[in-house]
Amino acid sequence: MTKRRFELKKGAKLTLFLVSYIPLFLIMCFSQVYTYREYLNWGGLNLEALVTYLQFFGVASVLMALSFLGVLGVAFLIPNMRRRAESNGVLVKVVDIENKNNESISYLFTYIIPFVFQDLSSVVSVFSIGVLLVVTYLIYSNSSMVLINPVLSVWYSLYLVEYEDFFNKQKRRGMVLSRNQFLEEGDMIKVKSMGYKLYYSVAGGGDD
Repeated sequence: MTKRRFELKKGAKLTLFLVSYIPLFLIMCFSQVYTYREYLNWGGLNLEALVTYLQFFGVASVLMALSFLGVLGVAFLIPNMRRRAESNGVLVKVVDIENKNNESISYLFTYIIPFVFQDLSSVVSVFSIGVLLVVTYLIYSNSSMVLINPVLSVWYSLYLVEYEDFFNKQKRRGMVLSRNQFLEEGDMIKVKSMGYKLYYSVAGGGDD
């Protein structure tokens, strides 16, 4: 049996996961800073001030750092996937297509909203959030959820596509991430694998 190779590494999947949670992280950080804003004053460089900062704003600082790393990673990942799709993507013809952008709304409310009202200064809340995020990531990174991303959906569209290979005429199905918001049956696109039945696509001519 031929060993199948897929493009996304663990770091790339983690990047996409972090970006999908940026709305949650921003809301939680804003809520935490606003709730405990009375502690936002200069207390000098001493152990007590450091402990106070870590207690009330430590987790928020970590979440902001993770958000920055996620954005930075996607800024490299997406252009790289586009170059790969343009240079050596497989040319296919869209046979049937279904827009799946609504999945991002479900993801937003199912996986993100329940975390919003957690107190980041509570050890119990932080532990609970940490466990749930780890479990969600493990599921996320091994499923089609890796392309279900509320943030990417602002610029990209997600489709469930049945396509026909332009050269060998084989028909297959998969989830396709595309800048084209009006992809239709009969369109020619070039696809590059991002995972099992997950693809990044550009137009057949190389343009989005």
